[in-house]
Amino acid sequence: MQEKNPNSWVLQFRFLGIPVRIHPLIWVVLALLGGAIEVDSGAGLLHLLLFIGAGMLALLVHELGHALVGRACGYGVPEVELGALGGMTHFSAGPRNRSSLLLTVLAGPLASLALGALAGLAFGCHIGAPLLGLKLAFLMPWMDVLPLDIQQALVLGLLGHPLPDLLIQGYTLVMVICFWWSVFNLLPIYPMDGGKVLAALLNSYLIPAIVGLVLAAGLAIWSLCDARWFNFMILGYLAFLNYQYLRVLRRH
Repeated sequence: MQEKNPNSWVLQFRFLGIPVRIHPLIWVVLALLGGAIEVDSGAGLLHLLLFIGAGMLALLVHELGHALVGRACGYGVPEVELGALGGMTHFSAGPRNRSSLLLTVLAGPLASLALGALAGLAFGCHIGAPLLGLKLAFLMPWMDVLPLDIQQALVLGLLGHPLPDLLIQGYTLVMVICFWWSVFNLLPIYPMDGGKVLAALLNSYLIPAIVGLVLAAGLAIWSLCDARWFNFMILGYLAFLNYQYLRVLRRH
């Protein structure tokens, strides 16, 4: 990795001996994902800032999960980079075997899910009910599709205690972001973790590229129909990447 330019906007530091670089565009992406365009009040701005903080924490923990497990599996020296399209972990050496590759790839989503569970546990400790907090960590992301009585119980669990609203929002955002971003990342779309897992299991990149192209294109069309423009751009780009991978693979 190149040394940081003193005049650069790139933030660089080390965590547990792992170099981390954060490019400025990631802050813009997180702001857009958090609904920056629709912010029209002080409360909305605070919620946006909490979203950006929770999103950055989730991304860092995810990539550090890859880095720490990969280093333990003999991948060499890891480097974490957060950019416009999320995070990426680079290693100075390749995987020793398929099992170490799978462990390293899955470590990212598992680390994010663990962070969400810890946020739920911390919330539960705040309200004197740790187990309730853990349940919230995995039920809150499904709030919109849960039966009404369970939704009401969750709302009472969140609001029925004298905690500051910003603290509740912070816990909730970490729980929801860690869960859904992990689920999204495990979709079999290369180069996301799910695509890498599928490629490792099949020992081939051809089928993962086809699956990734079809799935990403389908989700992009759905996002377009639902007027989710930012999601459409991300998924459209992923579909384009898989199309490019497929072209290269078919030549060989």
